[in-house]
Amino acid sequence: MAAPSVKAVRGWSGLALAVRAVALPPFIPRLSQVRGSHYGPEYQDPQIDKHYHRKPISELTEQEKHERELRKTQFVKAAPATKTSSVFEDPLVSKFTNMMMKGGNKVLARLLMTQTLEALKRKQFEKYHAASAEEQAMIERNPYTIFHQALKNCEPVIGLVPILKGGHFYQVPVPLAERRRRFLAMKWMITECREKKHRRTLMPDKLSDELLQAFHNQGPVVKRKHDMHKMAEANRALAHYRWW
Repeated sequence: MAAPSVKAVRGWSGLALAVRAVALPPFIPRLSQVRGSHYGPEYQDPQIDKHYHRKPISELTEQEKHERELRKTQFVKAAPATKTSSVFEDPLVSKFTNMMMKGGNKVLARLLMTQTLEALKRKQFEKYHAASAEEQAMIERNPYTIFHQALKNCEPVIGLVPILKGGHFYQVPVPLAERRRRFLAMKWMITECREKKHRRTLMPDKLSDELLQAFHNQGPVVKRKHDMHKMAEANRALAHYRWW
């Protein structure tokens, strides 16, 4: 009785496969729809260069004047949310604000950054009015210049990368790219203000003090950069591990 039952099962399985092969359509690869722009081809890209808008009309060429007249009647796309033509826009300040942000609270991060720049300007003007006429010429009062120069003084040139050789990790000195140097300077500055300073001191006060010290090539952040350079100098015998 076992043999006829096995033959019946095989028959039914073969019939099911045949029915499925007939019922299902052949596989045809389909192209997924790509989301395109909702702007038509007649829309022009926005001009977000602030120097373009600040250029006086007397300095424009005939071609530039003609283009400006055409843009008055052309359709223009909306500018991205991250771009602006404001004269106060600073990419480095925006990047630092994003790194300082916690929990997605961009409003608080912008407020802290604005208060930091205001504290920098107040401290420098107090020092300016208390100084003599000779010393006043050497005091920088622009907070954006202080911010840029302070981060520039904190950027390391050479870093250390762990490389595995013979079962051991060696700290190999490597030159750093410009983005990496800028990132480390911002990271060290924020970490120093958050973890090493007193918690009862407000963030704008701590950050403004650190920026002023870094502006004069002083402070713990600059010392950390020098320590990394000393470590890279001590491990310069391992520099060939970068390639083999």
